[in-house]
Amino acid sequence: MKVLPMSQSDLIRLLPLGWQNYLDNQPRFASYKKSYTPGVATGALQRLADAQKLPDLDARTANPELTRTELVEQAREFLEVWQWLEGYIETAYKGEAYKPMRVAAGYRSYDAAAGYDWGAMVKLMDAAKQFVQLHDDELQAKGDMPDDFAARVVAEAADVETLLARMARETQTAETGTTERQTALLACLDEYRLMNRDAQRIFLRQPEVARRFQLEHLLEIVGGGAQAGIRGTLTLADGTPAAGVTVEVPRLKEPAVTVSDADGRYALALAAGEYLVAFGGAGYVAQQQRVMVEAGVKRRVDGVMARGGI
Repeated sequence: MKVLPMSQSDLIRLLPLGWQNYLDNQPRFASYKKSYTPGVATGALQRLADAQKLPDLDARTANPELTRTELVEQAREFLEVWQWLEGYIETAYKGEAYKPMRVAAGYRSYDAAAGYDWGAMVKLMDAAKQFVQLHDDELQAKGDMPDDFAARVVAEAADVETLLARMARETQTAETGTTERQTALLACLDEYRLMNRDAQRIFLRQPEVARRFQLEHLLEIVGGGAQAGIRGTLTLADGTPAAGVTVEVPRLKEPAVTVSDADGRYALALAAGEYLVAFGGAGYVAQQQRVMVEAGVKRRVDGVMARGGI
């Protein structure tokens, strides 16, 4: 059975980047084959849009390994936060007090959690959340811990918990076979691969340009890695996920845009710099937030959305 080599969400995000590279270099393509008109990209992007509109049975029957990939990345984010917590504990509690406090924060579960033992990860998260709630004032006063760090521990743990729950649901309801949506996306991918093969020929002597078309490079951009950008979780006032929120940085030569998923999570790759990020879309009150993105850092930007708008 033919399957996508990446998650559907990653494919949906990377193909527009690849076709934009085509449009930026369309005259070079046309000089190679006259059939390479701007309409080639327009048609491909329309077929991608049509594929996205098909019933997403994969949301119910997706391969849990796709979610596991996302879960592993989020787990790394929490493990990094826990390492920071350990540093604040070390500063706040000197001498013999340090080791038992570190144990109370979940230290004995850390190694297994770092090996993606999800039971150990839950124990580590529960211990860390309880620890920062009990010792927040002391860690701030004695450990030089930022006043918003306890909230960050809780938020990063919540993202892991959301993905663990999603993976459990997908594992329970996984079915054999491909959906109509996946079949359409595979056709979009095959169409792009044909263009990419010609791109590698056209830019054979310009490897830096040829690389912009390669799926591996595009996947690095949309998948995170060391790429800078923003990520977060959007909710409504009652704490339920805000799905389908458009997250956009409009004041760019090529606007960066994505949409929050069913759990309210989103990620957007950006270069280092200061940005005005817009949140909104149909059914939500528009809002903006100014964000500073550092090189190599995925800045967390959570938000609470209100119902309204067109």
